[in-house]
Amino acid sequence: MDQGTQDQLMTVADVISAMGISRSTWQKLVAQKRTPPIVRIGAVQRIRRDAFEAWLGQHENAAAENT
Repeated sequence: MDQGTQDQLMTVADVISAMGISRSTWQKLVAQKRTPPIVRIGAVQRIRRDAFEAWLGQHENAAAENT
């Protein structure tokens, strides 16, 4: 994998840090299928940065509409 591709992928640790949540909360979201799309390669999980940002934007927009 080249450096450009690696820069586009986030680890679960990156995502939970960006969101300010715990790993157990992340696992609950995964179980509820309420996460951005996860790329699974064997046991490795990665989230595309653009998919995470789009997912986060959708939740920000939904929250703004409900206030």
